[in-house]
Amino acid sequence: MPVWPGTAMPHAGSRPALRPEAEAEVESITQMILAATVPPPTEIMEASTGELRRFIGEWAPWIKGAARQSLPADDPLRLAAERSADEATYRARCTGPGDGLESAFTYCRSLALITRELLEHGRKLGRPSEDADPGPRLRVTARALICRPSPTDEAERDVLMVSPAYPGVPGANFRLPGGPTAADEPVWEAMARTVREETGLAVRPARLLVTDWVRGDGSGNGGGITFVYAVVPHDGDDGEIGVRLPARPELTGYAWVPVGGLGEHCSPHQERRIRAALDAARSGILAELRFGAPAYAVAA
Repeated sequence: MPVWPGTAMPHAGSRPALRPEAEAEVESITQMILAATVPPPTEIMEASTGELRRFIGEWAPWIKGAARQSLPADDPLRLAAERSADEATYRARCTGPGDGLESAFTYCRSLALITRELLEHGRKLGRPSEDADPGPRLRVTARALICRPSPTDEAERDVLMVSPAYPGVPGANFRLPGGPTAADEPVWEAMARTVREETGLAVRPARLLVTDWVRGDGSGNGGGITFVYAVVPHDGDDGEIGVRLPARPELTGYAWVPVGGLGEHCSPHQERRIRAALDAARSGILAELRFGAPAYAVAA
């Protein structure tokens, strides 16, 4: 059977030296692929498949070895972890995407499904036994409100937004740039890091504008909270804010979206969040939201 490139299996031993933000990126790719209802573009599919294969190549041997070293032979968690590691290794090394976009999509989804299992086993095996069931995790995300005067109407502002590949329709699902925090990372540092990763812009936080609570999805994923910051970007020599999208499979593009056109380019929740951030920037009063609406009004 063929061994596909980029999936060399290291010796099982210490936990793989995968940076927290890299692990978060793999999780983001997994969620993107599993949320897709139609195949993404070929370049996104190939990049996602490569990242998932690399992750499996690093983590599957460690998970299997850690399960055997730390758990009894008949422990259900050990058996499940071993099965997942073996299945992941087989899919990454001995199977491939086949011909055609649909076949490639099916293969990528199979890698995403087994990667999700490996991530969960890795969390369970990587923490002390007394913390074996911490319950739903709070997802913390940091984003930036970056504005510029509208070139068509100086009285208006345009907001910098990026379009993820999924979920939603690319071009109509814009959101503010930014991303999830890594382990033990301050929120404002996560904002600066993820904004630079997504746009190439070096920014520093000026003020917190919004906190926005989002409920869990009912499948074991806990609720989340998003922090939106006003930032100071380091402009180019000509005063322009030069955006450079990196080669990341999650993003399809960016746009300076007029405030009056937000509803055409993003979800109602995103529009409510951005308008609240703009109001907070003008008033100087922090906006506390729940799914984009004023939190205390919802609670009342």
